[in-house]
Amino acid sequence: MISVKYFNSGMSGAPSLTNNWGDLIALLDACLVTGFALKTVNSLTCADGVATATISSGHSYAVGQVVTIAGCNEAAYNGEQRVTNVTSTTFQFAVAGTPTSPATTTSAISAKVAPLGWDKPFSGTNKAAYRSADVQSNRHYLRVDDAVKVAGAGVAGGADYTTTWAKWANVGICESMTDIDTPVGAQAPFDPARPTRNWAQVGANQWGWHKWYHARQGGSDFAGDGGASVKSWVLIGDGRTFYLLISYTGGGRSFYSFGDPIGFKTADGYSTMLCADDVADSNSGLSYVGQFNGYGLVASLDCTGKLLLRDYSQLGNPVRWGATSLQLSNGQSVSGRGSMPFPNGPDYAFWLLPMYMIQESAHARGLLPGIFWMPQNLPYTDLTIVDNVAGYAGRKFMLLRQAYVGNQEAMIAFDMTGPWR
Repeated sequence: MISVKYFNSGMSGAPSLTNNWGDLIALLDACLVTGFALKTVNSLTCADGVATATISSGHSYAVGQVVTIAGCNEAAYNGEQRVTNVTSTTFQFAVAGTPTSPATTTSAISAKVAPLGWDKPFSGTNKAAYRSADVQSNRHYLRVDDAVKVAGAGVAGGADYTTTWAKWANVGICESMTDIDTPVGAQAPFDPARPTRNWAQVGANQWGWHKWYHARQGGSDFAGDGGASVKSWVLIGDGRTFYLLISYTGGGRSFYSFGDPIGFKTADGYSTMLCADDVADSNSGLSYVGQFNGYGLVASLDCTGKLLLRDYSQLGNPVRWGATSLQLSNGQSVSGRGSMPFPNGPDYAFWLLPMYMIQESAHARGLLPGIFWMPQNLPYTDLTIVDNVAGYAGRKFMLLRQAYVGNQEAMIAFDMTGPWR
């Protein structure tokens, strides 16, 4: 399998993210588990190590996308392939050996955008639990509850959630599960005094705790969902970690993630990480659209909304963490808003730096896979792909902008080439 894959809302056949409960589950299903944009291939030929697939009705696959080819009698064509060239009705990819050309089939040849290859062991109505299929991963579960919020039994002031208000999924890490509604073992987030706080209403104006929003406008959750417009999103990941960025009102992107870091401790079985919005009280207001108070990964050592399942000792309840990289000052730094000149004078280069995961207790827990800090000040436009990075010859990086305070923008980079670990 090709380890690193990238998806966005502008791809043909990509799931639409709107203000409907369950939309986030459909997005995660498509990108993590099933793939999307299934097409029948009319012909598949090979010459000089390059395969050309023809889809007479059109395909809209893009250069750099990973597609899954299936149905060929010749094994060399089948499996995950990275697109190297396209026209409106053809796409090409490299193929090993000299398979029969044109390809033959006993049924039909198909192509689709390849998923990350994760498992979905449990599901319910607008609910799902995902985990990495990689046996080297921690294999903890990401539980996602994107169902309509309902009143908590016996809660003073408890009430059903009005359907025009903000939309989100309650999200959390579960060490194990027996069904979609039954976590077992350690959880993050977790409040021992109110064990169901993340999943059920335990107080007035409270429907969950750690959240991935997919429809929201400024103000509190009660201020509205911003309407039924299609929201812009980007997802990039490998077999053990993914990052999800959502522009749910057309403003700055919110920054979410789940998976395994590259740990510094041997056999660190509780290093599974989550990045979400930490909003337990739906009366909490936003001063602007998009994430606020450093909830994403662009502001150094800000631990808000970021959890590890347990401490490096493997004991206790969840611990918070923050990201950081090269510090050129004593204060908080912001990726993409650094003081290093662009280009850097001595090597006339664009720089990217590894991102470290630091527990709130100041212990360095590991590296964040596939994501890189930018010490220079907004050197490129949003969604630029670059390959001229000092120290990373042969790798391509996608640069994304994100609002981090008010309307100010930060920038961060993702390795599009891989492998990440």
